[in-house]
Amino acid sequence: MKYAKLTKIFLVKNFFTKICVQGMSHTPLLNSYVLELLPKNLQDMVIFDVGCGCGEWGFLIRTRKLGFPYIIGTDIWRPHLERLRNLKVYNELLQVKIPHIPLREKSVDIALACELLEHLPKSDGHRLLEELDRISTKQIIVSYPLNWPQEEIYGNPYEKHISEWLPNELAKYNYKVRVIDTVPLPRTLKLVDGIRSFIFRLPILNWL
Repeated sequence: MKYAKLTKIFLVKNFFTKICVQGMSHTPLLNSYVLELLPKNLQDMVIFDVGCGCGEWGFLIRTRKLGFPYIIGTDIWRPHLERLRNLKVYNELLQVKIPHIPLREKSVDIALACELLEHLPKSDGHRLLEELDRISTKQIIVSYPLNWPQEEIYGNPYEKHISEWLPNELAKYNYKVRVIDTVPLPRTLKLVDGIRSFIFRLPILNWL
């Protein structure tokens, strides 16, 4: 079967100042970029969200895009998946240790791997990029935060950042690289970091 040309985009968020809310590198700025890159109407498409975490991309796609795509989410941390199963945002949820992806060749239209590479050893990251090529037919979007060290948070050991990536490493895989610069807010840095430290000392409450 002949497929249309696969578009691959690597978004690099340049965190020369740490200004993200709740210590996470998933920000409204990144949301806007990714949503703009996705097709307006996702009807009948299959979307694969690698490292879906708390399900941000699933919620954004359901609420900000047209159509009813089939969304598959995967994460290694079971508490994330258990909470998401009750919310019915994803059509399928799989507990998978990346880079293994248990999907057939060219079985998804769009693959999202946002804020994931930094959590993987370099060898696993390269293997993941190969796997995304294998399963995707239309679009792959990968994002990565520069200058954003992080240890494990809210009891999830997989949240630790263990590798660093440069744009030219993704360019070798034929990704179109776009650098997103955050707006520096030096006067608020100390306050944000203080709030971040306080938040992640609090216990996680299960509201479901």
